Amino acid sequence: MEQIQTAMGVHSFSLAGVLDLGELAALLAMAPLLIANNTGPVHIAAAVGTPIVDLYALTNPQRTPWGVPNRVLNHDVPCKYCYKSVCPEGHHHCLALVPPEAVVEAVWSLLTEMGRLRGGPCSHPQIQVGDASESGLTV
Repeated sequence: MEQIQTAMGVHSFSLAGVLDLGELAALLAMAPLLIANNTGPVHIAAAVGTPIVDLYALTNPQRTPWGVPNRVLNHDVPCKYCYKSVCPEGHHHCLALVPPEAVVEAVWSLLTEMGRLRGGPCSHPQIQVGDASESGLTV
C-alpha cells in the first residue's frame, strides 16, 4: 500500500484494515464511484448502489457487478479461462496489462454516462487515451 501511495505523488491515506464491514459499506455508499479489483468491496458497492470500475481477474464471469452502472476491465490473455483466485501462471497479466489510461477512460465514460461529468479524458493535458481494442483490452 505504501508503494502505491508514494507512486501517486499526492497526499493520501490508507483505510486498509481500519474500517469494519459496516463502516466500509457506509463509505462506499457516499462514494461517487469505486475503482477496485474483483473483491468483496466491489459487491458491497453494488449492494449500496455505487457505480463500479472493476479490474476483473477472470475468476468467475458470473460474479461481475450487477444492478449498478459499471465497467469491467481485463486484458485478453490465453490463460483467461483459469477462473482461479490466485494466478497459476504467476504473472497476473489479465490485470497487470490493463493500462492506467483504460481505467481513466472507463471512469470518465461511466461518470459522463451517469451525468456526473462533462467532457472526456482528453480534456486533461496529461492524459492521452488510445483505442482500447488495439491493446487487446476488454472493456
